[in-house]
Amino acid sequence: MKQLFNQIKPDFVFYLAGVDVLATDKLGKLSLSPQGCKKRDETVFKYCLKNNLPVQVSIGSGYSAYIKDIVDAHCQTFKVAHQLYF
Repeated sequence: MKQLFNQIKPDFVFYLAGVDVLATDKLGKLSLSPQGCKKRDETVFKYCLKNNLPVQVSIGSGYSAYIKDIVDAHCQTFKVAHQLYF
């Protein structure tokens, strides 16, 4: 991530926090746990904070047969943001 940011030098970040990365997702192939999604969100937010970059977050995707997994993962993204930014 550091190399990409150094090359592009963005003024802001658009972050699509999709949850098709979950292991329960029927379309995604990354098989992340909910904790893995949380770590992903923390990594993005902390990098943006450290580099003083504004970040716009959109939730998206999620094709799990278990709607609770999708909702919980999206809620977790905003909980992580709230903990770090407020």
